[in-house]
Amino acid sequence: MLLRQAELSIEVHCLYADQGPRYRVYVDQDLLTERSFIWISGKQYIEEHLIVNLQPGQHRIRIENVDPDLGIITTKNLTLDGIATAGETVFEII
Repeated sequence: MLLRQAELSIEVHCLYADQGPRYRVYVDQDLLTERSFIWISGKQYIEEHLIVNLQPGQHRIRIENVDPDLGIITTKNLTLDGIATAGETVFEII
């Protein structure tokens, strides 16, 4: 089956006091990256830009907080090729 290249963007927000937590980004079951919040404590966010090659159909992005005792991680503004998706975690490749 043919794969389609697409760009996913998502804001990963974090609220923490001291050491920043790590998080992992998955699309479906595939781990794409693991990152750490390394800046001075407070409320920070990282805007992830991910290039993916996926089959047409519905897919899911998942952000895993590796260190939940260090901070709270939330996500906002998931886009696919610059267009807002209908859901916060599900998107469809056409």
